[in-house]
Formats: sequence, C-alpha cells, structure tokens
Amino acid sequence: MYKKLGNTEIEVSSLGLGCWAIGGHFTLDGIPDGWGEVNDTDSIEAIQTAIDMGVNFFDTADAYGAGHSEQILGLAVKGRRNEIVIATKFGYTNDESTKEVFGKYDVSPSYIRSACQQSLKRLGTDYIDLYQIHVGVINHEEMESTIDTLNRLRQEGLIRSYGWSTYDVALAEAFARKSDAAAIQHTLNVLRGDAEMISLCDQNGLTSINNSPLAMGLLSGKFNPESKLAKTDVRGSGHEWVAYFKDGKPVATYLAKLEAIKEILTSNNRTLVQGALAWIWGRSDAAIPIPGFKTKKQVEELAGAVELGSLTKEQMVEIEGLLKR
Repeated sequence: MYKKLGNTEIEVSSLGLGCWAIGGHFTLDGIPDGWGEVNDTDSIEAIQTAIDMGVNFFDTADAYGAGHSEQILGLAVKGRRNEIVIATKFGYTNDESTKEVFGKYDVSPSYIRSACQQSLKRLGTDYIDLYQIHVGVINHEEMESTIDTLNRLRQEGLIRSYGWSTYDVALAEAFARKSDAAAIQHTLNVLRGDAEMISLCDQNGLTSINNSPLAMGLLSGKFNPESKLAKTDVRGSGHEWVAYFKDGKPVATYLAKLEAIKEILTSNNRTLVQGALAWIWGRSDAAIPIPGFKTKKQVEELAGAVELGSLTKEQMVEIEGLLKR
C-alpha cells in the first residue's frame, strides 16, 4: 500500500524502515548512541529484501554512525535509486573519522548546504527525497532561516521535499504554517499515543513519520524484568531521554502495559511486532511507522505486517480502555 508524502507527488510505502541501528557504533556527547554490533553485509541484504517486498521508504541521518548509515544505504540501493524514497536529516555536528556526534547543533545556511552535499555523496545520489531538521528545538529566527535554505535547496533540485523531526507541537505547528513542509517525524507507538502531533499532521496534510514505533524494541516481546542491555547499546548507555529502558533494563510499567494489550496485538496470527504496527495504521491514515532493523529476518517480519493491515476500530477502542487513556 502506498500513499503520497504530504503535499507532494512522492509515493511512499505505508511502512518505512529506520536506519539508525545499521549505522553501527558511534557516540553522542561521549555516550554510546548506537545499537550494539552490526554487520554491514546483513544490513545491505536486509535493505534489498525490503525493496523486493515493496518497502520503498528509508529514513536515515548524517548522525547515525556519523555518516555510516547513509553510506550503507547508498551501497544497498545502488542501481535501484529510482525504486526508493530516501529521507535523511541534518543539524547535529559530527566527526566522521572518530564516530563522534555532538549535541551542539548548526542550522546556519552554509552548514545546511554543506551537510546536504556530504549526505548526497555518502548516499551516492544527486537528490534527497525528504530532507529533515534533526534538532528537536530551534528558535523561530533559526526556523525561518532554515525554511529559506530548504526552499532554495529544493529549487536547485538537491532535495525534493523537507520536514522536521521534533517532539515540540507548538514549533511543529509554526513550521507547518510558515513552510511548504511535507512531513513531521515524531515518536508514536501504542504505549505513547502522541495525539496532539497526529492531529497537527492530519489537519495540515502532513505525513506523520513515526520513530520508535516498537518503543525501541520493547514491543517485540523479547524483554522481561530480568533483561539487561549492554552499555554499548543506546538503551543501556545512560542517555536520560531513553524512555522505555533505564540502565539497560526495560521499564516495568511499560512491560505491564504490554502484557495488558498483548492478546489484541497478536490477533489474526500477528506477531507482537506486527500488532504494534497495526495499531499505528489504525491510529491515522497519515502515519508511516519506521521501525529499525539489522537483519533480513527482521525485515521479513516487518514487511509482512503490511498485508495484515490495521487493527479494527473496536480493537483500537479496547486498547485505549485497557491502557486507561
């Protein structure tokens, strides 16, 4: 199933794939921000499998692996560029040689242009389909300057459309009003129904791109109260903003919520992962979840969710009741 990306003519699959995990090891302000060990050959095979199964939308960032994710995506889609839609992001400064990303951001016109050129080179393409601000909060002056720069890049054909990865509804609303944006990327999953942002996207004709649709893996059902992730994994490295895991352990309240809705999510012979995606598709026609992946097997399960479709309206209502929302 395919849909238009915002107000553009770009056709995207109802499932996208997020390429953070395939970036491999890197640090953010000195703290590990990757997803543990990754095999580039496996990553490439997984991406090519996804394309063969009808997934055409891939979301990455110059920060993921300090450029490595973009390079791997570029290698994987070589010769198939016209089959896919590439989204990437800019704003966080990084050092590709040391695999360091810095919380300090730069959205000046010259930096954006330079970051765009470097992303194009790593991706092995001459245009980016969706170019997104990666920094969650910038001031209004920076926003207006960034919009101007993105409009220029689009006029020059370097990008086809643009958006913002942000959790701030008020800023997203201002961005939608002042720009010709196609999408807002934000967190959405069955444990965290971001109602205000979904409503904003629906009202403004924006595509809602959903990161953490599996709550950083917690919704896979692989974790129990005794599970413990390594400090080399973003979920165990100590970042304060990681909501679903603390000190590498899954948060007990989220495990309890998952247990309460597990039966509904696994209806119609779905796996838990497929049920979590089905909830998102039931939430809004504008929603495109972008779960992460590392292997062909994971991609097959994710892509297999598409033909099973969304949960029913009755199931959606039942889940809200069980989660007391």
